[in-house]
Amino acid sequence: MDNIVTFLTLERIEENIFRGESQDLHTGQVFGGQVLGQALVAAQSTVDDDRSAHSLHAYFLRKGDVHAPIVYEVDRSRDGRSFGARRVVAIQHGRPIFTLSASFQISEQGLEYETPLDLPSVPDSESLPSELKNASDSKVGKVSPVQYFDIRPVRMKDDYALRWWLKVKDPLSDDANTHRAVLAYLSDFGLLGSTLKPHGMRAKDTKDDKLKVAMASIDHAIWYHRPFRTDEWLYYQCEPISTSGARGLSCGSVYTESGTLVATTIQEGLIRPL
Repeated sequence: MDNIVTFLTLERIEENIFRGESQDLHTGQVFGGQVLGQALVAAQSTVDDDRSAHSLHAYFLRKGDVHAPIVYEVDRSRDGRSFGARRVVAIQHGRPIFTLSASFQISEQGLEYETPLDLPSVPDSESLPSELKNASDSKVGKVSPVQYFDIRPVRMKDDYALRWWLKVKDPLSDDANTHRAVLAYLSDFGLLGSTLKPHGMRAKDTKDDKLKVAMASIDHAIWYHRPFRTDEWLYYQCEPISTSGARGLSCGSVYTESGTLVATTIQEGLIRPL
């Protein structure tokens, strides 16, 4: 599946049951962003067109099998006048591996405020090298997130944040739900890795015998604030909040190229020294 939209498209088995394919990214488990994106697609498929997802909260329960499809069961929890709610359970081999709760809202106008971004201090996306150019086939295998996206790491002042400019390589349709699902896929990229920076480590260092750390996502949340396109440059800044009890908590902010805040992410994960 050389197109991210094709990959996130699900087969509808019953009214509220869907099936999605898995991909092997050579990590030994299903990529968390895949389940997030596909579960959101399943939930969106049961909601009226006048409502869009504004937040989702997910828990990763078990390691996903990259060689098996995933079945998504949607519970239509509520449909109110302004808001609706859905709960999705992802199942493999008869056991739940993931749950998602999502809230949907009709379009409304209200007060406006956003955390500003010091955009002039951020290097321009076009001035940075693509992650794809730095990745060899021996490291990423035949399938990797970089096959779908142009990802450009941003290296700035010496702090604990991880930053990227990223976008889908191929133009997408104007369907806002598609862009939300693609951002859900992207949102898992490197978010937990920022919790290693205060300890002088990076995710790729965990393969070193002296720096072995078991890492796995526990839960993940996204809030969608404003319209955006994932086939246009987005700036993703991930910052660690806390590490304790063999867990790490991090927060991500997603901005457009003009500096508009469009989404916020938070993730807690296992970071257990071995």
